Amino acid sequence: MTPLDAPEPGFDDIALFDMPAPPAPDRSPGQAPVREAASRRRLQSRLLRAGREAVDDRELLELLLSGRPAIPDTGALAATLLEVFGTAPRVLAARPNRLRSVPGLSDDAIAILKAAEALGIRMARADVPDTVRPSFGNYDKVIEYSRTLAGHREVEEFRVLYLDRKNRLVADELHQRGTVCHTPVYPREICVRALELQASAIIALHNHPSTDPEPSRADIDMTGRLRDALKTIDVTLLDHVIVTPSGSVSFQHRGLL
Repeated sequence: MTPLDAPEPGFDDIALFDMPAPPAPDRSPGQAPVREAASRRRLQSRLLRAGREAVDDRELLELLLSGRPAIPDTGALAATLLEVFGTAPRVLAARPNRLRSVPGLSDDAIAILKAAEALGIRMARADVPDTVRPSFGNYDKVIEYSRTLAGHREVEEFRVLYLDRKNRLVADELHQRGTVCHTPVYPREICVRALELQASAIIALHNHPSTDPEPSRADIDMTGRLRDALKTIDVTLLDHVIVTPSGSVSFQHRGLL
């Protein structure tokens, strides 16, 4: 008898032989967990053998959720999450209250998803260069970090990267969360926070849930007001970056600062 054929722990062997054979093996409740466990082992093996590119978004979500034995069908739940949010990164970026609206997704499972998001952000931050300047060749790491922070959000978020005198990252903070097409920005509050952190420069960033990174007239005007406000306290606005899941626009590179 192979491990896959073995009865689940706690079953009485004699009683199991006395039970009538199920009419259709695929409908046997006792076999479902065995099949799901075998499927998860195949997924795990493929991920470890061939790397992350060998599994798709649904399979990655299934692997994350499979750590919770209380979830009866992680494959179906992963498919539902993709139907609701569109992509795996958007699932991880979703706010807990939105995730709770998905039937069958417990707080334990939500915590696993948010932990995965947090680890991804920390990995991206670890790649941010020690000295951050838009003119450096490794500035693409800053763009990627910005995308990891905000690019997959369902609503606009305006974030600020605060830098010290050597342009090293001191803190990244959420300034405001808005709607699908607008985020309020308060230059005075950003100036106060820059003084508190003794920052010498900042990089502003926000996302466009529409997936079009092109700045609007309102984005350009707001950036000018923020730049002018920061000048009064001798803090430099190094850049304003707009990110989407697959694109970005740098105001510095566009000559808009």
